[in-house]
Amino acid sequence: MPPPARTERLANSSDWPDNYGPASAWWTVFILTIFQIVSMIDRQVISVLIPEMRADLGLNDFQISLVQGLSFALFYGLMGLVIGGLVDRYSRRAIMFAGIVVWSLAAAGTGLARSYSELFAGRLLVGAGEAAVSPAGQSLLSSIFPRHRLTTPIACLSVSGVIGISLSYALGGNLLALFSAQPLGGPLSGLAPWRQVLVVTGLPGVLIAFLAFAFREPKRRSVTPPDRRAASWGAFFRHIGAHPRLMLGLILGSAVMAVAIQSTMVWTPTYARRVLGASAADVGTMMSVAVALGGIIGGLSLGLFIDHRFARGTRDMALRLLCGFCIAIPPCLAAAFALGNFTLLFGAITLMMMTMGSSYGPTMAAVQMIAPVEMRGRFAALMVLASNLCGYALGPMLIGFLTDYVYGDPMKLGWSIITCLLIAGPLAAWMVWSARGDFLRRLDQ
Repeated sequence: MPPPARTERLANSSDWPDNYGPASAWWTVFILTIFQIVSMIDRQVISVLIPEMRADLGLNDFQISLVQGLSFALFYGLMGLVIGGLVDRYSRRAIMFAGIVVWSLAAAGTGLARSYSELFAGRLLVGAGEAAVSPAGQSLLSSIFPRHRLTTPIACLSVSGVIGISLSYALGGNLLALFSAQPLGGPLSGLAPWRQVLVVTGLPGVLIAFLAFAFREPKRRSVTPPDRRAASWGAFFRHIGAHPRLMLGLILGSAVMAVAIQSTMVWTPTYARRVLGASAADVGTMMSVAVALGGIIGGLSLGLFIDHRFARGTRDMALRLLCGFCIAIPPCLAAAFALGNFTLLFGAITLMMMTMGSSYGPTMAAVQMIAPVEMRGRFAALMVLASNLCGYALGPMLIGFLTDYVYGDPMKLGWSIITCLLIAGPLAAWMVWSARGDFLRRLDQ
């Protein structure tokens, strides 16, 4: 039986804040999942188009890795931190609306790029716009859900991201095949098929942005005018300095895990097409099914399981699971790449998404649980910054570097992925495990 102090905290946390009940709270989750799906489609669809883009613009693997990773992640992470500060003070609905419009127009505009520099700039703007959704969404959910029910709705955001990635592979591969056989006419006539795919998948987001006004903004509950200094940037960085092992362990540990996940996700389509000889449509279908099957089952089941265990007293279950997955899963993935079998690769990607890929949402929820209320937007943004600079920038870039400059052979792409997996997975587990004790102590404060 939990001690009286903890019992009182759990009882208090069962009240829905700001007059939000389950129906209105879950409606907000539904809208945020739509935003996350659209975000991931525009972010990830480019990975299926790499061979055509590479040939059209005369790029090498390292340049492609910068477009997929650094150009996107740089602004996504840095702007996310800036936007996180705005989230802690201003309307989260307006911030999300503006971000969705910017990234949708930029994603469509990327299909019109005629040079590497224009392609790079387009991805910068996609990253800048998408930086609005995650900090604002996490801040909203942590304001309207009780703490012991928070993991499941935040896990739903991760699951919706998985759905978006799945759709991006399916749309990218199948639209590319369709437009290659029968190019679009009208304003898009004359564009290469890969360019038409980017325009067609990017523009609908401009209309979807208006859903930001389909739910209401919860009131700020703890930041009153006399307490504004508690929400300052100085207070934010002092808080991090006061808890370095906790913050470095959770945030950077998740970022290192993102290196393993994102480098694998970004380069697997190219590996399957280049090394295994699979078609774009087959790769798109395989990645779509693997990501959806693993991510949806894993994300929802982990969220529900972790919330259940949290309410029963095992409050660090999210961290325990993440560490176990990061130790056990990379060797399974490495074996699939080493054997070069398409069916095994499908199973390995599904397993990764069901475990490691589904652990990120619960870790975001854990950070929100220990973040001061007036700093939640910036802590969400800091996690996004770290994970994207590592996952979307460092991870793909590392694979491109290893393939071009270490192994020196495009057909050795699989070994570059294996190298990254076997280093990043155990390192992430060690970093997160080191923060476990501090996480539990922070929950009691």
